[in-house]
Amino acid sequence: MAQKLITTSELVGKRVFADKSSPKKPDAAKKLGKVRHCVFHPSQRRCVGFIVKRPDLLWMFRRRDVFVALNGYDVVDGRILVKRAPEATDKGACKALGVNWDDCVLWVGLPVVGEDGTAYGLVGDVTFDRHSGEVESLQITQGATANALLGVKEIPASMIRGFKRGIGSALNVTGEGEEPVLGAILVGDEVAELSAEGGLAAKAGEATAVVAERARETVESVKPAVSSATKAAGKAVNKGAYATGRQIKRASGMFAAFKEEYDKARHEDD
Repeated sequence: MAQKLITTSELVGKRVFADKSSPKKPDAAKKLGKVRHCVFHPSQRRCVGFIVKRPDLLWMFRRRDVFVALNGYDVVDGRILVKRAPEATDKGACKALGVNWDDCVLWVGLPVVGEDGTAYGLVGDVTFDRHSGEVESLQITQGATANALLGVKEIPASMIRGFKRGIGSALNVTGEGEEPVLGAILVGDEVAELSAEGGLAAKAGEATAVVAERARETVESVKPAVSSATKAAGKAVNKGAYATGRQIKRASGMFAAFKEEYDKARHEDD
């Protein structure tokens, strides 16, 4: 992970260790867990860190997840080693980053919606600068089979408008009488002109139309409920889609409810 750019899929699942070094044990480290989600700034196209899922205690008791700032770790011998500094994790990291934890966003799995209300699919992977966190691009997924046949559309950061609340999928688990918080990634209408890459459809001749229809059906199954307000693009952009702190308190797992639907949509035609 020494390269400048890194993707969310490269980080998720990586083992994480806590720096426990001392004068007597300069290389001591303790296993902390594995990267579970990448976390993004509530109003900027920037990754601010990641969440580490700690192993359950005695295989029975769930331990609290740990938030690690993007600048709060080093890579040593291929391992993620969290620094001992207070600003590397949790509240100290949020304070140093100048962000409110409850406002931060999990991009992967969010619906991607155009300014005209077009639903393009879901965020499948995000490429960002390893050091600054600045987003370079994101990929749209429409399910494994559709991706293989049609290819994957990659959206550059310049076409990503920001976050939009009030449309898309529920980001939190609500209680009785509470309205779910909805959110989606809003992109420019020029995304429609982008060509997908890596698929087999371009070589399929007449089969292309059939494949495209199948992919359209896949997208329709997860298409956000877009209201007329969606078309008033700039007004509600970058207000943040709440997907971290409040949701952790209400759900047994981060993004649990939505992730079930997301995973189901991705693999429904496998």
